[in-house]
Amino acid sequence: MSNRSKSILLLFAAGVLWSLGGVLVKTADANPFAISSIRGGVAAIVFFIALKGKPKITFAWPQMVGAIGYACTLTCFVISNKLTSAANAILLQYTSTVWIAVLSYFILKERLHRFDYASILGVMIGMWLIVKDQLDGRSAIGNIIALIGGFAFAFVPVMVRKQKDGSPYETIFLGNVLTFLIGLPFLFIAPPPLTIVPQVVFLGVFQIGIAYLLYVPASRHAKALDLSIIPSIEVVLNPLLVFFVTKEIPGFSTFIGGGVLMGVIILRSILLVRASPDKNTNMQA
Repeated sequence: MSNRSKSILLLFAAGVLWSLGGVLVKTADANPFAISSIRGGVAAIVFFIALKGKPKITFAWPQMVGAIGYACTLTCFVISNKLTSAANAILLQYTSTVWIAVLSYFILKERLHRFDYASILGVMIGMWLIVKDQLDGRSAIGNIIALIGGFAFAFVPVMVRKQKDGSPYETIFLGNVLTFLIGLPFLFIAPPPLTIVPQVVFLGVFQIGIAYLLYVPASRHAKALDLSIIPSIEVVLNPLLVFFVTKEIPGFSTFIGGGVLMGVIILRSILLVRASPDKNTNMQA
């Protein structure tokens, strides 16, 4: 197999592992902060081992901001899955693609293409369609938290690129450590039942740890469009798995808004590759 073929398989595997987050979080009957803490702590151990116990922690501001953004994303994902539908939670997190373009303009001084402006408008329309029927109650709060998570994740690839010798491994490692610390008090305030520990540990090892250890090496040989589109299988599998296990059905407007949102993201990725064929797209959530 060619290096690109292997990379495509690794990207697909990473997307499948990421997609397990929705169903495993939904079925874990525990405080979301406690779930997030255990998952983050276990994932941090995975990355610590992968880095051979010697993560290159510089405490430079881009590394720390990227880690904070990642910790916020992980925590928001778990909370939003508890408050709104799995489809809404993952779709709204994928708005990070457009936020990355905006932050790259202000922080990295990269110019915005003409289609970036149209993409921002398209994403806003998609977001409105997804949340328009859920403007009050727990679902509305969950949607807002999911949007915050999508915005926060945009800082991760931007800050990795901002560092002179930036490594996504160290940023993600630190982010998981912070996630563990954020939720740590809830392990004592609202201790999770021991019955859910195996599935949360599975989340940390595979859905976060192994998935990123597959994704990052694949990015070295895959094409930019591969990096953007293939892992987005997560968007399809995540709510599908939740439906099979919990019978949760997203609203009709979520299907329409999700279609608009993912259509904009995929079209933007294609146009971006054509405009800058040597420029890789950023990490997906």
